[in-house]
Amino acid sequence: MSSVHWVRPDIAGDVVAIAFAPGAAPPREIRIRPELYERMLAQMPPDERSAVAGCGRLGSPAGVPLVVDPVLPEFPGYEIVRARPEHAAA
Repeated sequence: MSSVHWVRPDIAGDVVAIAFAPGAAPPREIRIRPELYERMLAQMPPDERSAVAGCGRLGSPAGVPLVVDPVLPEFPGYEIVRARPEHAAA
């Protein structure tokens, strides 16, 4: 049995996993509070951090637009904006 007691949260990984949850509509945008965005960047390796900060996208291959939004509630501190469902052809 593993003796791992605590593992540091992976903010980017957790948000991307929720954004691409099976059965959910595809993400159009990820909105994130400034302090959570800064903590997320601080956790990333330098090359990944500069890529996310430079292009404003999170995830792969092309990534989802990332918008820093100070108006979001403190918890959970982010919001996944999803694509609208396609209308059925009449």
